Amino acid sequence: MDKLSEYISLKITEFLHRNFEIYKDFSEEIEKIKEEYIALVKELLKGKENLHEIKPKAFLLGRKLFKKDVSYMLILDINNYLLPEIAVILSQIEENTATFLYKISFIENRMKFLENKIAYGYLSENIKQDKDWIREKLRILKNSESTLKPFVRDHLIWVNKLLEDVKKLRYKSSIPLGHYNCDLGRRLEHADGLGIFDEYRTEIITLHKKIHGSAIQIYHFLEKRDYKHLLLEYLEFFNLVGKFVSLLGLTFAVMYEEDANIDPLTKVLSRRSLEFILSSNFHIAKISRRPLSVAMVDIDNFKKINDKYGHQVGDCVLKKIAQEIQSSLRKSDFIFRYGGEEFFILFPFATKEDAVRIMEKIIKKLSGSKIKCGNFEETVTISVGVSSIDNVEDIYSLISLADKALYRAKSSGKNRVSA
Repeated sequence: MDKLSEYISLKITEFLHRNFEIYKDFSEEIEKIKEEYIALVKELLKGKENLHEIKPKAFLLGRKLFKKDVSYMLILDINNYLLPEIAVILSQIEENTATFLYKISFIENRMKFLENKIAYGYLSENIKQDKDWIREKLRILKNSESTLKPFVRDHLIWVNKLLEDVKKLRYKSSIPLGHYNCDLGRRLEHADGLGIFDEYRTEIITLHKKIHGSAIQIYHFLEKRDYKHLLLEYLEFFNLVGKFVSLLGLTFAVMYEEDANIDPLTKVLSRRSLEFILSSNFHIAKISRRPLSVAMVDIDNFKKINDKYGHQVGDCVLKKIAQEIQSSLRKSDFIFRYGGEEFFILFPFATKEDAVRIMEKIIKKLSGSKIKCGNFEETVTISVGVSSIDNVEDIYSLISLADKALYRAKSSGKNRVSA
């Protein structure tokens, strides 16, 4: 197996070089991970080692993958590439069909073993991060007076108990499973159960059912000790939970103006609701490795409008600009009144380039028309700063980068986007 081990080492390097563009942001980390992974593969293929000695090494590699922000899918991609290549080389070496089939089966089983143990390490670190996220959401909810608060809180506690079961590898659930066995699920089924508007209730019910369906699968994979599929299902589960919490956060905002989640003047979301919605979407983007972008928007020369025409006209301009921006956004986007004449826009699942294109269209639309408010009838422009989740560790850095980009847009002539 020594020659085969060297061949596998060569093929892993070849795969990473061929696909280097995908993994270029993690070049140093991947180089180290590659060496560790190759060493583990070589040990596994010897056939005489005690697999129990490999387990902790694979577990630690999984933890390292997560901490270095390298997707577990890298391991699966490598193995999916390797196995056909190994089959080709073995078919050239082994003339005996039975021996060939035995070796292919042996290698495939060992690769699956490695995938499984690495997944377990990756999962353990993921759970730590997600528990922190739940604590943060519960902290934010603590200050909310919404009548939906107890249901969201109870469901987050339910999710936290599931995480504990996964962490301790308990396949007998300590929580009720199934949409109709959950108090929130039962209440959602009644039109007046939570007072949720129909347009949100249907989507919330669908997400809630998917969450419970995914939870059932998680306990199935726990019982089988199938950590690879457990991890993949868990990532999907938490993605659904993030969307669910974010949608309920939006529902809070729409339903309860008295909570100050809706800006009373412009009728867009208020800054108070920003932390809850942005942090949820930020976490979803991080764990699912999907894009996310934000924009900071400032109305150009707004002080002059207020000074010349008065605050009543100024308020009218603010409302109309907010309406124009909101009508040009996607259904999945969020717009917040950030303060004064500033707005903040969240673009889930959008790259920086996507966000820039959307904002450039809005700028063009505003530049080609006039805002009419009483005796005021003029073109009003905006300046925009855009930032994305790429290479950003927290929401505060994300906002800061957008703010700096906005400053560049204002400094370089206004009525433009800077990213």
